[in-house]
Amino acid sequence: MNKQITVAELVELLEEMAPPSLAEEWDNVGLMLGRRAKVVHKIMLALDMTKETVAQAIEYRADMLITHHPAIFKRLPHITDGNWQQELLLQLAEHGIAVYSAHTNLDCVSNGVNDALVKRLGIVDEDILDNSNGLGRIGYVKECSLEDFAKHVKQALHADYVAVGDGGRRVQRVALCGGAGSDLIEEALHQNADTLVTGDVKYHDAQRAVFSGLNIIDAGHQCTEWPVLEDLADRLSLRFAEKDWNITLKVAKESLLLKHV
Repeated sequence: MNKQITVAELVELLEEMAPPSLAEEWDNVGLMLGRRAKVVHKIMLALDMTKETVAQAIEYRADMLITHHPAIFKRLPHITDGNWQQELLLQLAEHGIAVYSAHTNLDCVSNGVNDALVKRLGIVDEDILDNSNGLGRIGYVKECSLEDFAKHVKQALHADYVAVGDGGRRVQRVALCGGAGSDLIEEALHQNADTLVTGDVKYHDAQRAVFSGLNIIDAGHQCTEWPVLEDLADRLSLRFAEKDWNITLKVAKESLLLKHV
């Protein structure tokens, strides 16, 4: 008979793969909801705890929902059904579904968000972009025009659209950061990148990049982070097989929040 695996044992494995100590000080990571002694048979992976992903977790009869973005970010003064996020936590608790979140620790760890993005975009000879916190990556692609590379990014990430800022350079040395990486513009310039791929780029940040000679491609927060879910699912499946843990998992289907119309 296979050993029964608890939430606590899953948490230990997840924190071995993405240590909480790597998270930014402002972040909230770890076990958000649930009993540590609960036995886990089914896991669902998602970027976010939303009405859509919670419904799928309930239908799948998951014992645990693992999200990238924190299910609880700020301290909650209460938990009632008067708030959409708290209502979802109540639903998960009522169905006995534990919730674990790995955010900036999964961004910077090896084989995390940014390494998954590197693989998806075909970046080679990659290195860490910001060595102070491990965020972002930088590497090379075969030299091409910005237009051709932007089309490649859109196709590779299955993005609805990409926004492009032309810094006047051909693409070869590419910096990237999944999610919101505008803070890395100066570091990308310092490391002689010609292009930065990220999401959530504000207008004045785009100005700062383009007028400094850095191409910028905003492929959206979700699309630049989605690749990590399939990678994480594969890595967890391998670890479960190695440990002879009888746990199945599934990646949630998540709709684009912001669409091009």
